[in-house]
Amino acid sequence: MESKARILSSITIVFAFYITLYHDTVVGARLYMIGNALALPYMIKNKCWDVVTLLIFLMIMGLPKVMGSTT
Repeated sequence: MESKARILSSITIVFAFYITLYHDTVVGARLYMIGNALALPYMIKNKCWDVVTLLIFLMIMGLPKVMGSTT
């Protein structure tokens, strides 16, 4: 199940990048957050702690945009 979520995560992150660049940054950030959250269980299970740390850091940095902040 985790590997399917990881594949879906990769697709979601690419799609989120496109949405962020060409359409809406808030929606793109939300999709990016979902993609990162989908990848976390796989990375934790496989003890990829550097990637887990990076994903958590990126999710925290994206929180203001996800909450709809315009600054």
